[in-house]
Amino acid sequence: MFYKSIRFKITIVYMAILALTLSVFSAALYHQVSRSLYENMDSLLRSKAEGIVHAINTYWETEILGAKRYGVKPAEAAALENIDFATIAQRWVEGKSKDPKMLDIIVQIFDADGIPIASTKNTQGISNVSRENLILVLQGNSRFDTVTPSFPTRKIIAFRVFITPAVENDKVEYIVQVASPLDSIQEALSTLRVTLFVLFPVTVLLTGIMGALLAKLTLHPVDSMIKTIHDITAENMKLKLTVPNTRDEIMKLAETFNDMLSRLDRAFTSQKQLFEDLSHELKTPLTVLRGEFEVMLKKMRSPEEYEELLKSGLEEIDKISKLADNLLMLASFESKKILPDRKRLDLGLLVQAAVNSVRKLADHKGVEIILSAGQDGIEINGDEQQLKLMVLNLVDNAVKYTPAGGRVGVALEQGNNSVKIRISDTGRGIAGKELPHIFDRFYRVEKSRSGGGFGLGLSIAKSIAGIHEGNIEVASTLGSGTTFTITLPLI
Repeated sequence: MFYKSIRFKITIVYMAILALTLSVFSAALYHQVSRSLYENMDSLLRSKAEGIVHAINTYWETEILGAKRYGVKPAEAAALENIDFATIAQRWVEGKSKDPKMLDIIVQIFDADGIPIASTKNTQGISNVSRENLILVLQGNSRFDTVTPSFPTRKIIAFRVFITPAVENDKVEYIVQVASPLDSIQEALSTLRVTLFVLFPVTVLLTGIMGALLAKLTLHPVDSMIKTIHDITAENMKLKLTVPNTRDEIMKLAETFNDMLSRLDRAFTSQKQLFEDLSHELKTPLTVLRGEFEVMLKKMRSPEEYEELLKSGLEEIDKISKLADNLLMLASFESKKILPDRKRLDLGLLVQAAVNSVRKLADHKGVEIILSAGQDGIEINGDEQQLKLMVLNLVDNAVKYTPAGGRVGVALEQGNNSVKIRISDTGRGIAGKELPHIFDRFYRVEKSRSGGGFGLGLSIAKSIAGIHEGNIEVASTLGSGTTFTITLPLI
């Protein structure tokens, strides 16, 4: 079902992450805009209040100078200040209230006792100075506040208020309070909230649709791969996935799956070949046994004839037993059920013992085995029986397929971290097309290496080298012989 698909899950996760990101962004944006608007309002009110104090002081000083010019003494001028300051302040406020820059600004001037002495006409119901603010202002402090006057017939509007003292000679002469309605800020923030509220789901929805289309486009090669996978069976392992040229994880997935199919195909082919070869190998000794038993049952035989037939049957049984043992050994090596019993070994002595085991067969066939000198002191960690079997299989193989009068050479070459055992013969060699397969189970070269055996010796040798962290390589040229090189790590 679609809601259980990876495409749906990717889209939902993508939309959830986007929604969370947009929520954080919207909250941060709203907070920043609100903070900026209020800071701008506060800066405006502060500058207006300071300008009002400066302007009134300048205006009042001009009035005093005029009074002095008419012969009024300073003491009388000071008295005149107490008497006429309210009138002068009100006159200045009314004159400035018509200034376009002051249309949205409410100005109120109070004396040191908090009693109003001048104000603009549009006070909008702003209350007098509170007792708390008066105490702070008389201490020389300025203060911002937000108030909401109540209007019986009008909508509620909040005001931002700034109150500051006018100080002269360390004494508060009067108090200036300026206020401005916050309706423009609230309207701007309301518009921003509505915009974010509308854009948020629309953005998430549109992005989710685009994400779903993108996921569909991205996963389209996977759909094609799934269809191809459904067509692959054990009988159709050659079928491969189409690798998209996307240079991404989908391409790597297709390549990896094709590589897995190739390995499975080789494994199925190997198993099929194993059963076919095993059936073929078992067919000959079983046929011989059946024939000999039938011969024995046709008529009475002499004791000597029975003995001869039984000996022949035992030989065939031994072949089957040896075949079963070799197959079990290979299976154990591949499944790593047989681990090497590692001991410190003198490789020169081990190789010499393996060569001596084959020398009698070589002498009987007329093949000379040459064991190179200078092999003492080369030590490795390994299983003595397994390594001896590996060398024995390769030397026996070389003697078996070298014609009479030929030679088999065995040499050790020590390197910095490894040692090489080279086993070469002067046989007919192996064709290049056969070399990649000679370590396969039951594989026998039909022409140059036809002979007895089950074709398991090289497979066993290769497995033994592998579990000892080593390797076996082969080089051969038709008519010039073959060389097997075993590489093993030194201690």
